[in-house]
Amino acid sequence: MSWSEIGRYNASTPDGDVETVILEKDDQGNFRIKNDFGNNVFEFERMSAHEIFRKIQREVNDDLESDLNNAWDNFYDGDSEEPTVYDYDDCDYTD
Repeated sequence: MSWSEIGRYNASTPDGDVETVILEKDDQGNFRIKNDFGNNVFEFERMSAHEIFRKIQREVNDDLESDLNNAWDNFYDGDSEEPTVYDYDDCDYTD
C-alpha cells in the first residue's frame, strides 16, 4: 500500500511546542494521520475518516462556542443586549 501526502498542518501543544501533523491518503482511498516523528499514526477507512473528523469538528466547535458564550455572559454581566457567537460568525478575513 502506497501512501501519498495530501497536507501538513502545524498544531500547538498545551506546553507551547509545535508539532507537524501529516495527512496522507493511500491508493484505495483510506486516510492516515501521523506526526512528523512517525511515532503516532492513525489509519482510517474512507468513510470512518469522514465520520470521525465530522464528529471531532462538532465537539471542538461546541466546546469553543460554549466558552465564548460564557466569556460574553461574564463580560456583559446581565446586559439584556448581550451578543452571542452568532453575532460574530464571520471570522474569515481572507475575502
